[in-house]
Amino acid sequence: MDAAPSPVTEEPPSRDWSLLPLDALSLVFVRLGALEVLRGAGLVCRSWLDAAKVPDVWRVVDMENHKMMLTKNSDALQATAKVAVDRSSGQLQLFAGSQFVTEELMQYIVERSPLLSTLRLVSCRKVLGERLSAVIRESPLSKLSSLELDFVDLTMGELTVVLENCPILEVLTVRDCWKMDEKDEQVLRAKFSRIKTLTFEDYEDFDWYDYEFMKCLSNLFCDTYRYIYVCDASMLLSMLC
Repeated sequence: MDAAPSPVTEEPPSRDWSLLPLDALSLVFVRLGALEVLRGAGLVCRSWLDAAKVPDVWRVVDMENHKMMLTKNSDALQATAKVAVDRSSGQLQLFAGSQFVTEELMQYIVERSPLLSTLRLVSCRKVLGERLSAVIRESPLSKLSSLELDFVDLTMGELTVVLENCPILEVLTVRDCWKMDEKDEQVLRAKFSRIKTLTFEDYEDFDWYDYEFMKCLSNLFCDTYRYIYVCDASMLLSMLC
């Protein structure tokens, strides 16, 4: 007697992600992160592109340690930051950036981000100069509540201008800023006692051995990553040609 044929298992229909509601897609993009959306997630289809234009997606732009930092030069990173700011339509609330941030980029951000509440800058040079000070005087950072400056090239005078125009600032971190010392810390604490949490780490206590070691290690990693990236790209092109 022949065995009964096995029942045919129907595969579940594939999900059409392009049919997700705009609100649901935008929530997914928020969790994914603004830079990943810029890197291509927002270009999959028309509905995804529409979701990528929702300002809520661009409230947080964290470019401090993103892997994009390894493969893009400063000009490309600055252009990327400006696109993110433009897409936020004035809704940007947090921005974090490192070496590529310039005074011109900061001016661009400040002039277009009235809701900016958190700003973190790391290893930036000449980023809070006279031009930005003039802009901040005209357009105070009225929503900024947290400011972190780590290894940033600025003077006590430049920082004072910023703080005088941040009326609700509650958290200030100044770490290893080599143009400032413990005397400046005393002035800061006396003049801006309204700041609830003020952390000041003197540049003189900076461990240069650890910094140079990590810098060399970082540069070695970046060079290796770029080499692998170029080799992979060349191999792909040779396969397509």
